[in-house]
Amino acid sequence: MLQAIPAVDRSTYQLPRDLNKWENPYLIVRADGVGLLDVANNEIHIFNADEVPDALAKLPTTAWPYGRIVAIAEAAPAGNSEEERSVIRKNRAVVAGSLQSMQVLIHWVPKT
Repeated sequence: MLQAIPAVDRSTYQLPRDLNKWENPYLIVRADGVGLLDVANNEIHIFNADEVPDALAKLPTTAWPYGRIVAIAEAAPAGNSEEERSVIRKNRAVVAGSLQSMQVLIHWVPKT
């Protein structure tokens, strides 16, 4: 399904300076899974890391105006235990590997 979405055209694509204007899928890697931000109603839908490819494939083509690229941030609350940080790293690796195999470019959102 995602193969129907065109690849990112690096000659015309420019990352928005303000990520509040990001229009493609936005993922948040968390200890309890991976959140997919639904910008239409400002909700986060939580999936297991291995369910993210199917969730992205179900999005309409209109959700991909920049082509096959997603923004990914890491949830890093100050009180995370070492165990939670380990789970976040594992979820991040699973999602990154899945997206890479699907030829989806990742824009990593820096931690603030």
